[in-house]
Parts: sequence; structure tokens; C-alpha cells
Amino acid sequence: MTQSREEILMVLAQNYYEFLCSLPFENKLYMIGINEGKNKFLTILHIHLLKKNISMKPADKHFTTDYISPLALKVLKSGKRSGLRYEHLVPKQKYIQKPCEDLAKENRLTIEFIYDQLEKYLWTATITEQEEKLLTRTNMPKEWDNIDIKARYYAVGIELIEHQRDFYL
Repeated sequence: MTQSREEILMVLAQNYYEFLCSLPFENKLYMIGINEGKNKFLTILHIHLLKKNISMKPADKHFTTDYISPLALKVLKSGKRSGLRYEHLVPKQKYIQKPCEDLAKENRLTIEFIYDQLEKYLWTATITEQEEKLLTRTNMPKEWDNIDIKARYYAVGIELIEHQRDFYL
């Protein structure tokens, strides 16, 4: 059964809420130890949930993205995976993870807040390694309107198209 984006985001929001609320943020050593897992939690769970929705085998993360560059599409159509990158359109750390963690530390985090952040900012793309080198890693363009999720890509000339599964038929 295929899940809608809304259903997937709700599962993510619920599980991310449980995860963040369970962390002892005041325990510095624990937080050092969990840091990598904390940083990858959303991405890994998101990919896992999306892999269930795709028929490509193997269910590679590059097939799960919302958008793809024409250059990356050409690589995927050739059957290769090398030289491809899975990227967040909006830097996840700054626009999703940090605001959620800040509220969790204050015991004010809600599933609804997480869902809203995910709905606005959790969009992904498959691009080439060369295209990735053009991107700023942690910031959106200074003139960003907080709406155009593709702004970071367009600012450096990377075209993105909707990633349709029928591309591979």
C-alpha cells in the first residue's frame, strides 16, 4: 500500500517527537555519543518510509527524492548510482532539526510543530556530485522568501524537475 506524503510526514513527526522528547539534552556526554544518530534520524526514517512506495529494485534512496536534476536523471536512467547525491532542498539542520530541538529542550515541542516544519521544508533531490559542489551547505540565499524551496538550487543554476517514477519505464 502506497502512503501519501501527508501520511509519511505524520509518521515522521510522531516518531521524531518521541525521539527528541526522550533525549537527555542536559547530559553532555550522552549527547556527544548520540549526535550522529540525532543528525541522521529524520533522513534515515524518511528514506525507509519512502522506499516502501517505490517499485525500483534495489530500492535505492536516489529513487525516493521529490526532485531530480536532468543530469542526475540521465545517470539513473543509465543504471548507475555513482556520482549521485541525495540532498535536502532546504538545509535540514537549520530549518527543521534546530527549531525542533530547541523546543524539545524547553519541553514545548509538539507533533503539530514538527509536522508543519516537515511539510514546509522536508523536500529532497537527487543531483550529481558536480552539482552538489555548487551548493552552499547550510544556508538558503540571503534573499530567500522562506517559501521557494528550490531557491538554493536556482541560485547556482541547478535545474530541478519533479522526480516521476515513470521516468524509468
